[in-house]
Amino acid sequence: MTVKDWKKEQILVIISVFLLFSINLLVFQYTVDIREPWHGELSSGHHQWLSGSTLKFAKNWYRDGPLNLGFTLLENPSSIEFPDILSRQPYVNYLPGCIIPLYVIGELTSTEPNAALLMDYNLLNHFLIAFFLSILIFIFLRQIKIDPVNSFLFATVPLFLELLLPGPLYWHQNVFFADQAVILPFVAYILLEVIQDSYKGRYSRFLGVTQNFILLYGFLTDWLFVFIILTVYIKRILEGKLCFSRENLTHSLKDNLKFWIVPFIVLAFFVIQVYSWGLTGTVLSKVLFRVGISSDGSVTVTNGLISFYQYVTSGYGEIGFYALCFSLITMTVLLLYVLRERFIAQNTDFRIKKIAALMVMLFLPCILQLILFKNHTLLHDFSVLKLSVPLTTIPFVLAPISWYLLVKTHIIENHLKIPLTFKGRLLEKMKVNKLLKPDLTLLVIFLVVTASASFYLANEHPHYPELFPSGNPDYEVLGTSIQKNTQYSDLVFSPNFEIPINPPQQLSYSMKRVYKIRSLDEIGSYTQGLSGYHVVVMFIGPPSPQWAEILANYPLIQDGNYYYYRLN
Repeated sequence: MTVKDWKKEQILVIISVFLLFSINLLVFQYTVDIREPWHGELSSGHHQWLSGSTLKFAKNWYRDGPLNLGFTLLENPSSIEFPDILSRQPYVNYLPGCIIPLYVIGELTSTEPNAALLMDYNLLNHFLIAFFLSILIFIFLRQIKIDPVNSFLFATVPLFLELLLPGPLYWHQNVFFADQAVILPFVAYILLEVIQDSYKGRYSRFLGVTQNFILLYGFLTDWLFVFIILTVYIKRILEGKLCFSRENLTHSLKDNLKFWIVPFIVLAFFVIQVYSWGLTGTVLSKVLFRVGISSDGSVTVTNGLISFYQYVTSGYGEIGFYALCFSLITMTVLLLYVLRERFIAQNTDFRIKKIAALMVMLFLPCILQLILFKNHTLLHDFSVLKLSVPLTTIPFVLAPISWYLLVKTHIIENHLKIPLTFKGRLLEKMKVNKLLKPDLTLLVIFLVVTASASFYLANEHPHYPELFPSGNPDYEVLGTSIQKNTQYSDLVFSPNFEIPINPPQQLSYSMKRVYKIRSLDEIGSYTQGLSGYHVVVMFIGPPSPQWAEILANYPLIQDGNYYYYRLN
């Protein structure tokens, strides 16, 4: 490529990225508007338990400081009945990556994390995921010598699918924990891997460092990154970027150590954290349950394929399920083709190899986690959210292009050797700039793909409201009242309701446990060994005549429909 063509290429890239960003922004704004009725309030339904937990954990960090808590996720808020961290029940099944952004935003804005902030950040994730997917496809297609016009057009497909399919629409606003938070670093990490495959300029070191920071955040967020890093590691070995050389053992060990240093640090931190709280047995039991090899877990895998099918069709429709099957078949065929060519023909088309490698990086980690943690997969419909990454990129983009390249290589070029095709004569007459010359066959394929994707979205997008449960405004009203009328030294009791650890939605608003009692005599069982506490008995609505008589001599504070009696 000449210097002049290189400059034109850079201009085309800048224009394409700007246009993709603009399209992404317009479609995203539409999705924000249609999701507005469910924004800012938690619900008791459809796994918003996860958002409640995230909020509770983030508020604990914001109030107490992550360093003081040993960077641990705690189930109970700070209160007099929980004198130490162990009594606040550390949650160590996951590392704390998903709450780090909420904590940082809270600190920067001096605002305690709340449901609106959580959903706003989740929406930002959704925007960036769609944008990064489109950029990934554009850059990758240019790397394999697809013309700029087709590269741009195909790059628009993932953003429409990612932003408009019902599953991502719901999960990337209303539910935020590890399974949702990991999608952005997943896509960003693979994007940087693709960029580094062809970029060798002065910013290479910066890209590598950035990729490692994303790897750190991803590992701190969800165990999906174990499978992502293994897949990328094998890919780099096969490409010769990482190797084990006896002749230069020191250099080989250094390169491998650089690759694995971040995962080792994170895993060491996790082991130390679990061991320090004495929860090794708890974590091991949970792992065995999730992989389905404990006695408790064996029951949950009954009708597993049916459950998995229902989860996929709920979020992506029946077409989405078959599109994923088509993606799996295509990926398998390409891998077999690459192996065959490597050992027999020894002249594999580099484009097919690169497409196969990208498919594997996007799809295989998802498959491995879904299979290995089968109980987790079959108990939670959000477990299939990660499949949005291969679904939006493979069946409507990478698969049709790969099939076209296979047919072109083995049939058209080998058996139909025509000196100048109709397509070539047409472009020659049009005098199109050689950098902009589109492959007309690919253009036709894009039109077919667009028609298919449009039909798919037209069928599935209207179903998105079915996934959204109604919000519960009472959570915030009650939580705000409790925070306003109680303090650290208060033990709060009620004859007509309770706020337990789980479900965590109400606790994430009140940040104060409420214990249900039938009589004042039961309070003693909660106060044994405590000193300096105060007892508060509260009611939703006026107390019954019997309770009003019992508490008649105690001071009463009424806050709307909530009644607080202070007993000492």
